[in-house]
Amino acid sequence: MRFGSVEDRGGARRGPRAAVDLGSSRIRVSVPAREVLIDRPSSLPAAPGAGDEAFGGVRPRRKRGADRDAWVEGAAPPGWVRPIRHGMVTDARDCARLTGGALREAAAPALKEILLALPSAATDRDRRRAVTAVRAAADCPVRTMEAPLAAVMGAGRAFGDTSPRLVLDIGAGLAEMAVIVEGEVGHARSVQYLLERPPGSASPRLPRHVHGRLADELQQMLDGLPARLRSRVLSRGLLLTGGGALLPSLPGGLASRLAVDVRIAPDPARATIRGLARVCLAPESVRAVVAVRED
Repeated sequence: MRFGSVEDRGGARRGPRAAVDLGSSRIRVSVPAREVLIDRPSSLPAAPGAGDEAFGGVRPRRKRGADRDAWVEGAAPPGWVRPIRHGMVTDARDCARLTGGALREAAAPALKEILLALPSAATDRDRRRAVTAVRAAADCPVRTMEAPLAAVMGAGRAFGDTSPRLVLDIGAGLAEMAVIVEGEVGHARSVQYLLERPPGSASPRLPRHVHGRLADELQQMLDGLPARLRSRVLSRGLLLTGGGALLPSLPGGLASRLAVDVRIAPDPARATIRGLARVCLAPESVRAVVAVRED
């Protein structure tokens, strides 16, 4: 099912804007004008019709501690597929079905526009694949926004705030660090990784060597900044977003290695979708600055 658009007499699209965050572990869809938020696993039946009508069939059961572990990029249940890996869309067709199911669950059949978060590390090919999938699902214009910027917005940054900000967004299989300068991503690095599950452990965890690599990459990015900018960035500390921000040993380890204050965003796993939702409701002058219209 594709979603048709509704136009007024002047040809402009009516209906609300929606925000989409395509995570490796979770897909999140928000229709902020209607106060709707869908947050569900990024997996779906391998064959159309195998329980995916509005994703109302069998779906993975949410375990205890899922709020803490939702960022984990685990294996899909038997007969299910994951079309997003390391934050990138790997199968546009399945991603379109996944997005379409979430939009149906949000009861948003006629949309003016979709604002889509993309990793800063996304290549042109990654971007085209993601935009193609979402556009196929919604049949409406798509704008894209870099995920670290959206996460900072979701942590409460004011639209007019031009001060630099250091953010580490830790998703399932992909961590991105960025310096937000003058309202855009000025410097960025990313780390892809695989989780490990120690014997007897109930949940996968971030390997110890990845902790060290995140600190190393952050330090190298900071060392490459002009001295004045680096000083301003460090004075405001490091903001952690994404589900991985809830790992108990990570904030303290980064604070010790980098000698910087570390703050965890409220409900960090949903920081990106909150930021997208804020931009959906903002004036066009704001969207024109922070989001790119995809033709």
